[in-house]
Amino acid sequence: MFDNWLTWAVIAAILFIYEMISPTVFFFDCLGIGAIFAAVTTTFGLMWLNWAVFFVVSLLAIIFSRPLVNKLIKKPSRPANVDALINQEAVVLEEIKPNKFGRVKIEGEEWLAESSEEIQKGSRVKIIEVKGVRLIVKKSE
Repeated sequence: MFDNWLTWAVIAAILFIYEMISPTVFFFDCLGIGAIFAAVTTTFGLMWLNWAVFFVVSLLAIIFSRPLVNKLIKKPSRPANVDALINQEAVVLEEIKPNKFGRVKIEGEEWLAESSEEIQKGSRVKIIEVKGVRLIVKKSE
């Protein structure tokens, strides 16, 4: 069965199609490349050679392509979720007084805010810390 080039070609096609519908970062493409090389070696008539070429070429493709693909796909890191708000500026929507929450708007979202100083509506503030669902802010300079 595996001594026919058509069998290896069908296996390669199935692996390439499966790669398109799965998020495996070229793993099945590497196996498909190995299957193509195995299809070429069927001309020698040695079944063990087909399998050896399939495994060796697939392994080499995985070893050399994965780091390259990961480097190309890697996005610059940025702080996750609310940590990205720290040191950003926001606009005060509702006056903030010591021991009384106000509201600020940042990136289109409204947040509860507190400060140790009184801050008027419309002022710009800098976010110092995120505590749960509220922001600790201070007047922007």
